[in-house]
Amino acid sequence: MTGTAHQQRTRGLQRPAGTGSSSPWLRAATIAACALAGFLLVTQVRAGEDLGERLDIEREQDLAQILADLSSQSDRLQEEVTDLRLTLLAFENSAESDELALDSLRRRLQELRVLAGTLAVEGEGVRMIVEDPDVQVTQELLVDSVQELRDAGAEAIAINDVRLVASSAFTSGNRRLVVDGKPLDPPYVLAAVGPAETIAKALAIPGGAVDSLESRSGVTTAVDQLAVVGVPARAEPVSFIYGEPAPAESQE
Repeated sequence: MTGTAHQQRTRGLQRPAGTGSSSPWLRAATIAACALAGFLLVTQVRAGEDLGERLDIEREQDLAQILADLSSQSDRLQEEVTDLRLTLLAFENSAESDELALDSLRRRLQELRVLAGTLAVEGEGVRMIVEDPDVQVTQELLVDSVQELRDAGAEAIAINDVRLVASSAFTSGNRRLVVDGKPLDPPYVLAAVGPAETIAKALAIPGGAVDSLESRSGVTTAVDQLAVVGVPARAEPVSFIYGEPAPAESQE
């Protein structure tokens, strides 16, 4: 019994008949498993490589797109900067033109004020003093003298501090000369702003203003060329009773 049982246990521990350590089925399964594992490994490696390459390509494309976008934005900004510079230049030119036009208008206005006598004037010119103790000077002689001053280039004239303008008029009454309603008493002092040497020569020509004045009994004259002569403004601007500015369309 004991020997038989031992033999049975021994046989139970032995491998079945026909079963080896490397049966065909086991070898086939092992080969298939190894092949599958190798395939998966290779596929994973290749997939990783493809993924990396794809990511690299996508990054390059993204960078290229970003670069292109930045270039476009830079071009647009440069165009905006150029447009703004041109606009600024146009504004500066326009402002400069407007300023030049305004300066021209201001100068013209000053000239008109000088002509109208509403602005005091000083500058190079002459002063002529006419002594007339016997009151021999007539209004015609003063008119001729003033006209000669203007013809010689005088820009502003006054007599006894009364500013003369285009509408000024000399009259006489009660043996006194009157200009623009203001009486004049000798000596008569004429002040004129303009080219001093030219005016002085014009007054001194034979038969001119000086000769005409001194032809009267007791009348003497003295003409001084001065670097600065002052001519006052009119006390009141000239007023127009009948005249008024004409409409612009009627002046064309």
